[in-house]
Formats: sequence, C-alpha cells, structure tokens
Amino acid sequence: MTASTMYTTPFHTQDLTKLSFLITGGSGFIGSNLVEYLIKYNAGKVRVLDNLLTSSIDNIKPFIGLPNFEFIEGDIRDTEMCRKACENIDLVSHQAALGSVPRSVKDPQATHSINATGFLNMLVASRDAGVKRFVYASSSSVYGDHPVLPKKEEETGNPLFVTLCGE
Repeated sequence: MTASTMYTTPFHTQDLTKLSFLITGGSGFIGSNLVEYLIKYNAGKVRVLDNLLTSSIDNIKPFIGLPNFEFIEGDIRDTEMCRKACENIDLVSHQAALGSVPRSVKDPQATHSINATGFLNMLVASRDAGVKRFVYASSSSVYGDHPVLPKKEEETGNPLFVTLCGE
C-alpha cells in the first residue's frame, strides 16, 4: 500500500478541522502513520512531540512546513516540555515509549523513566491543559510468544522475559 492509496476510507465521523492533536512519538512508525491520517483528513492542528531516540525525522518530513503541522523535538521525561506540547490541544495520542524487553533489562532506568515517568508527565500535562481525550498505546510484548499474526487478545502465549544473567 502506498501513501497515496492509504486511508482511502475515513475511520472517523467527526469534522477534524476544528480539532488539535498531539502525537507523542509521532516520528515513529505508528505515530507517523497517525500523523499522515490526520493530515489527509484536514485536522486543524497536528503537533508531534518526539525526541528521535528510536525514530526518524524522515517519517514526518512530508508534513514539515504544512500550516496545520508542528514538530517539537523534545522528551516526555521533561515536565515543562510536556506542558508546552499540550497547550491548546484537544486530543493526545501517546505513542512515545522505549520498547524491547532485552533493552529494558539492559537499561531498566531509561526504560522506566520514559515508559513510566514520561507517561505520567504526559497524563498530568494533559489534565492541566484541559485535553479532552488521552489515548495511549501498549506493546505487542503483552501478547507473549504466541507465533500467530496478527496478535489477538484471546491468543496469548507465555510472557516474554530475559534473564538477568543473559542465559
């Protein structure tokens, strides 16, 4: 599927032109696809907050310079950055996270600070800014090692884990 044929059917029923959206992690794979959808359907404002740690600015380059798009390079671990990003926003789609079970074992403090503290920073900033709706993403890791794709809630495998000894 190419960008020109993607999203030929809208999945929303509301007029998006009067709404402002913040996509955290918006330059990642999922986030940038959300941005593309919102831009295609004329969202009033689409703001991306991303630190580019595990994503690429190339994913959102086609939108830079559009009057309804704004990119903020920043980190959800920064409380003030979260507050700034939530200003004048109606809906937040929180996609920012640091994935990978092995990475979380190797560097649990970074994983915690992004996935837990960063998430909390976004919740508080959204509440304080009067955001109307906050939607957050989970991880496919919650489905365990079940081999069937696509992942379904009723088909879970064993939880994924990595031993601290590396065995």
